[in-house]
Amino acid sequence: MDNNQSKTNLQEAIVRTIAFFDLFSYPVTALQIWKYINVRCELKEALEILENMPENISSKQGLYFLSGREEIIKERMARYNQTDKKFKRALLIAKVFKFIPWIKMIAIGNIIGEHNLKDSGDIDLVIITAKKRIWLTRFFCVLITKILRLRPTPQKTRNKICLSFFISEEAMNLESLMMADDIYFIHWLAGLVPIFNVNNAYEKFISANAWLEKYLPNWRAGEVSYKRDVGGGEGEFYYDVVDMLVGGLEEALKIYQLKIMPRKLSMIMNLDTRVMANDQLIKLHINDRRIYYKKELDKKLNALSKIKKDHSFWAMVE
Repeated sequence: MDNNQSKTNLQEAIVRTIAFFDLFSYPVTALQIWKYINVRCELKEALEILENMPENISSKQGLYFLSGREEIIKERMARYNQTDKKFKRALLIAKVFKFIPWIKMIAIGNIIGEHNLKDSGDIDLVIITAKKRIWLTRFFCVLITKILRLRPTPQKTRNKICLSFFISEEAMNLESLMMADDIYFIHWLAGLVPIFNVNNAYEKFISANAWLEKYLPNWRAGEVSYKRDVGGGEGEFYYDVVDMLVGGLEEALKIYQLKIMPRKLSMIMNLDTRVMANDQLIKLHINDRRIYYKKELDKKLNALSKIKKDHSFWAMVE
């Protein structure tokens, strides 16, 4: 730990992290706390602080949580099995999507923590595509999920496939999407779990977003698990043949998809970072809850009497 970083500041950073994960009813281990605090330190230094935490932090079964919130331990355990079922569904659709030759990476998103997806929710996929093939890729992904009846509807979202985030491989740096004090986006990005990875696209994506280390200095991307990997692509020959046959439809399918885009999306498209649609990025999150989570975190920190008044999550970022 840097000489100018006091134990008091490290303690506050730890409490902030525990409070953030409490928004998602997720108690955290000591290792997870160390990974996600915004202060560079050794694991043993974080462990020393955890041995003498204030009264507003409790621990049980190796998990840390806000005092009075012991019930979320059971919720974490339940969500572990729920998340496993969602991974199996995602792997099945990824095995179909891998035949779309322009897909470079498929990752599951919105995992705040590890194995922390609600049973009632849909499955958010983040897809990286080849250059100048983002609209073509999205068209076939949406078409497949519609045929398989896996698209979410207002009436039914559970275990459906949400296709709201496509990134072209020449624009993998997402720092421009950051909002002020954007704690959720940081954890969203760190929480992506790749299940299809062509030519180390995930590793290239993490490298393109190396700025993440400024906010999570102890975090490192994990290796892609072979148990949750649908294998590689179909090879360059397959790519070339399919691209030769239908690659020229990119512009036409872009125009078509923009034309049929729901009015509630098109009205705010490219006005801010909620809904963006261009040849490098398609992000369709009309209900962007990042501001909501920031406000809720502020409320929690205000309620913790031993946190200083200046409790901006990024206050300790160098």
